[in-house]
Amino acid sequence: MRQKPNESYEDWAERAKMYEHGHALQQIAEGRPIDVVMEEMSRKLLQKLMHPIYNSIHNTVTTEINIETIKKEYAEKFLNKRQPVADHVEGNIFDNRK
Repeated sequence: MRQKPNESYEDWAERAKMYEHGHALQQIAEGRPIDVVMEEMSRKLLQKLMHPIYNSIHNTVTTEINIETIKKEYAEKFLNKRQPVADHVEGNIFDNRK
């Protein structure tokens, strides 16, 4: 079952679900055991729903990542702009005895 042009993934997934549900009902009407039909339906539906996702992951172009450059950019954007954090507290703030 192919996704139609200009059809959202959600609409296509709903259509696939309806198709598999109808097919499962036909098999149950023909006398196949319900647990076998349900297992087969869930497996087929999962395969259909995951196929476009797996394809997009598989076809993603991988690029080399320079971790040092990323660390430097992160430090410049976020770490260097923060105020210093106090690493100690003078005195015992919980001691009210004076």
